[in-house]
Amino acid sequence: MKRISVYLSLVFCLAGIKPCFAQNDFAHGAMDSLQKVLAVQKTAKDSLLTIQKLVDFTPVRHDETLLYPDHYKMLFDLNEKLKLIDPAPYQLMLEGNKYWGKRQYSESLKSFQEAVELFDKQHKVIYPLLINMRILYNFLNDQDARLHYFQKKLEYYLVNGPYENTAPCYHAIAGFYLYKGAYNQAINNYMKGEEVFRKFQPNFYANVLYVLGMTYNQWGNFEKARYYAGLALPLSEKQKDTVGINYCYSTLSQVSFNEGKYEDALKLVNESIRFMSKRVTQRSANILANKAAIYLKLNQPDLALPLLDRVKKMTDSAGFKLVSSIGYTEIDYEYYEYYVSQGNSAEAEKSLLTAYQNSSNEQGVPLQLKYARELGYFYQKHDQPEKSEKYFEQYFKVYDTREAGLHDFKVAQYEIDQNDRAQRDHITQLKQEKAVQDYQLSRRNALLWGSLVVLALISALLVFIYRQLQINKKTLISLRKTQRQLIQSEKMASLGELTAGIAHEIQNPLNFVNNFSEVNIELLEEMDDELKRGEIEEALDISSNIKQNLEKIGFHGKRADGIVKGMLQHSRASTGQKEPTDINALADEYLRLAYHGLRAKDKSFNSEIITFFDEELPKVDTIPQDIGRVLLNLFTNAFYAVQQKQKTGKGNYQPVVELTTAMKEGFAEIRVKDNGTGIPEHIKDKIMQPFFTTKPTGEGTGLGLSMSYDIVVKGHGGKIDVNTKEGEFTEFIIQLPVT
Repeated sequence: MKRISVYLSLVFCLAGIKPCFAQNDFAHGAMDSLQKVLAVQKTAKDSLLTIQKLVDFTPVRHDETLLYPDHYKMLFDLNEKLKLIDPAPYQLMLEGNKYWGKRQYSESLKSFQEAVELFDKQHKVIYPLLINMRILYNFLNDQDARLHYFQKKLEYYLVNGPYENTAPCYHAIAGFYLYKGAYNQAINNYMKGEEVFRKFQPNFYANVLYVLGMTYNQWGNFEKARYYAGLALPLSEKQKDTVGINYCYSTLSQVSFNEGKYEDALKLVNESIRFMSKRVTQRSANILANKAAIYLKLNQPDLALPLLDRVKKMTDSAGFKLVSSIGYTEIDYEYYEYYVSQGNSAEAEKSLLTAYQNSSNEQGVPLQLKYARELGYFYQKHDQPEKSEKYFEQYFKVYDTREAGLHDFKVAQYEIDQNDRAQRDHITQLKQEKAVQDYQLSRRNALLWGSLVVLALISALLVFIYRQLQINKKTLISLRKTQRQLIQSEKMASLGELTAGIAHEIQNPLNFVNNFSEVNIELLEEMDDELKRGEIEEALDISSNIKQNLEKIGFHGKRADGIVKGMLQHSRASTGQKEPTDINALADEYLRLAYHGLRAKDKSFNSEIITFFDEELPKVDTIPQDIGRVLLNLFTNAFYAVQQKQKTGKGNYQPVVELTTAMKEGFAEIRVKDNGTGIPEHIKDKIMQPFFTTKPTGEGTGLGLSMSYDIVVKGHGGKIDVNTKEGEFTEFIIQLPVT
């Protein structure tokens, strides 16, 4: 708690700092009031919620965000302790802000859109975020994508809410039409947004009013432009919104300029400058350029030039564009007019060409028309008819292209209203469908509550059953312990069989190694004697014999090494990874191991072993360790069966175990047959069951065939079957799929 108190003290100190810069265009009053609220909050929870609102209103424009206290860090740090809000969408907002700072506008827009989707699931009011996102579409020069996105979001909010989020959607859609020069549709959508903002956000309402004034000014309706800017001005003054006041005076100044009232325009632009931000912004560059234009119209070029140089420096350092969301910053065109007033045709031409090139690069169609026409007149005046004709042709080409582009937007207001009614009818239908869905959901909820009551009754019954189960718990634990012991016994039995077989297999090469080593010692002694007598030929013969013996020692040593490596490979724990396997080699190896394992226990036991290997059998994808255990189990059972029958001493019985491999209908088939005791018919169906065994107590666990079945059928997708006749034979048949 002490750490939180210290942290909040830091927050309050930061909140008390008065920013010496212009606020976000659409959140001036809200930011100031929230800073004041934060400074007097008494609980950590209230402080967190206030910081959350500050983040909501903090500009997403990177250049502005840097000048605010780090509200994001405050939010994340305090929420880490309180865990009250979902930080994911705010992480995306911060990520988008960083992309914006790197001018990676596509990535920035994507992050903000993902944040919007998360906020929509929370049904959160996010109009400050939405109103700022439109700027990214301008940077990306993708107005069609802007229209599509905000139309989709508008329909969503009209049906699902929150209603406040519809206002920035209308505003963004209006910006699309303004960019296209479709002023009728632009103003129509601005007014829809203004109607929504008026109900809940006076700051935003005032902002939309002066945007309407700016739009009417561009359309050429100066009376309407002055009317809406005049409505916005007292509202901005009442709210102490310096940005709004600045915008209103700037718009009124441009209206007077367009009407030719340059003295009035100068007074109004000076009022605008009084409320202008002290930092470098596109808005401040735009206003100063407008003032320079007024001075030029008033034939005061000496006053215009310092302003133009100042704006040029601001524009070059900050990378401001000619066309922006706040209008046009015509610095190069104003330089053109200045040089014309000074009679400097060369510099005037250069500036006008630069202005035209920039307008073409940024697709500022109105400015392209203005500059192309001006170039035509300029070259006409300077007796350059070819260049004059070129730019007049360019003017008409751009004009025709614009008119073709505006064709779809040239509709009567009645038709616009008709489309709006159709859209409202569609929204009403969607709302009705949503209401039906909500009703159905409420019915399902009622059914769910009823189900919960039934579930409670069932739960009571389950409690009773649970108590009964507790009585049997000790018995169950005992059974599991026994089961584990049996499984361990089966594993140890298999290990014993494998170990005995390995010991017998490795004994032969070791005997050879030992015997030849002893012989070589004797031969070396004889060779010494022959050398002492000077019998070189005899010594060389003995040396040759020693060499042959060493070769045999090496051969049998490698044989022993191969046996050890092979057995280590097959006896290690299964990796679960299938690999191409030579079934013939695998089966032959485990057959010998099983036979020698039994002989290690009973020296008197002998059996005939018959093998029929299909040499054309392809390699099969298996887990060799697992299939090896299956084969070892089947071979051990087969030798056990013939051994038991041999012990009966009936007739001239000769034990025989047969191993056959073959390819059959897409399967690699392995047959293991013995002429032993066979399996009684009445227990044949039980032999694959866990813990079922025909062996005497202590000699079998009943898990061998059960585990073999699981490995073949479940682990490898194969088949395992048995043919048998009691007292005569047993034959196990394994089929493994060949892919």
